[in-house]
Amino acid sequence: MARARAGKQWIFFYNLAALWRAMFLPGFIRRIQRRLCLRGWRQRPDAAQIESRVDYYFPLRYPFSPGPGAKRIDRQRLRGSHSVYWYDLMRYLRSFAGRRKIEYINGDTLDNPGSVVFGKARRLDEKAGNVALMNLDRRRHFLKVEDPIPFEDKRGMLIFRGDVDAKDNRRRFLERWHGHPLFDLGDTSRHNKSAWHTSPMKIEEHFSYKYVLALEGYDVASALQWIMASNCIPVMPRPTAEGWLMHGALIPGIHYIEIADDFSDAEEQIAYYNSHPDEAKQISEASKEWARQFEDKKRESIISYLVAERYLMLSGGGL
Repeated sequence: MARARAGKQWIFFYNLAALWRAMFLPGFIRRIQRRLCLRGWRQRPDAAQIESRVDYYFPLRYPFSPGPGAKRIDRQRLRGSHSVYWYDLMRYLRSFAGRRKIEYINGDTLDNPGSVVFGKARRLDEKAGNVALMNLDRRRHFLKVEDPIPFEDKRGMLIFRGDVDAKDNRRRFLERWHGHPLFDLGDTSRHNKSAWHTSPMKIEEHFSYKYVLALEGYDVASALQWIMASNCIPVMPRPTAEGWLMHGALIPGIHYIEIADDFSDAEEQIAYYNSHPDEAKQISEASKEWARQFEDKKRESIISYLVAERYLMLSGGGL
């Protein structure tokens, strides 16, 4: 049997390559790369999917003025040491004219701003259109996963290992369900360790379980992509935030098992799907199929360039 794996790029080499692309690679080369990437994309068989996703990430259609915090692309500076958000944004923005102004959110936040910005995540509310979603901090949120364990061979339990410190929803779940025979739960916080504290678990160790709990942290649930890419099923309340994974388009009962916001029906849901294995396996397969659409690197770059292009066009005219 193949070995379960969940690949994570080494942060040093990732940052080194990202810094080279964002700051030192000559501008004319970056522009050539963008043009080559976008050339003929409308003739691709997945052109309709590309357009749909661009519309999803940045649904705004009317011109806007950059907010008071906007700065020229060529005057953007690293905000915080080794900001992967900045690296991933400049990977695409540096291929456009440096005089154009942009504003972006650096870090994990659920605050939808009053002005139009680039960001990693946004709340699912009426101001969602103010955030042009980009795949920021992608090294952490989009992992290459190999899960060799068929769904039917996994344990019929719900697994969770994660940071509970300062995350009230995770604390409430553990308070309610820790010690239940259908749940294997543990807090891996480094600080303010709780009574449920335990050692961290490698991602691939989760693959022995049918169900993996995906609870939001400071914004989206960072584990959701690799859970969906595995042969497991994500278990979670309906999302309140979304990112590049398009959380708001996920359908409960199709792509994940939905539980109540107060977690009261978690036991009932796990017991139900344990007794309906065919339904559970269908969710596992649909979930994996959703994650598969993000594996085409060329398509992901096309979409990123087009989102950036729309932002710049609407915020001031030509490119």
